[in-house]
Amino acid sequence: MGLLSSKATATEKPTPPRLRLPLSTAQDVVRELARLYRDGKSGQRDIQDVSRLANVLQILNRCIEGSTFEQRLEKLEKIKNGHD
Repeated sequence: MGLLSSKATATEKPTPPRLRLPLSTAQDVVRELARLYRDGKSGQRDIQDVSRLANVLQILNRCIEGSTFEQRLEKLEKIKNGHD
C-alpha cells in the first residue's frame, strides 16, 4: 500500500480518538505534563511515549511563554508611549 492510502492494514494501529485538552496556558501544559508523568510512573503509558509527548508539551510551553511575553511587552510599550 502507498503512504497516502486511507485503508488500514491488519498490522496498523487504529487511530485513537481525538482529545480536546485545554492547552492554551502554561498552567494547562504543566497540568498535562504532571498527568503524563503519573501515567508513565504507574505503567499506564509507555515511558518512550511519555518522553515524546513531554517534549512536544515543552515546545508548546515555550511558544506560550514567548507569546505571553510578547503581549506583556506590547502593553508596557503602549503605556510608555502614552506617557511620553
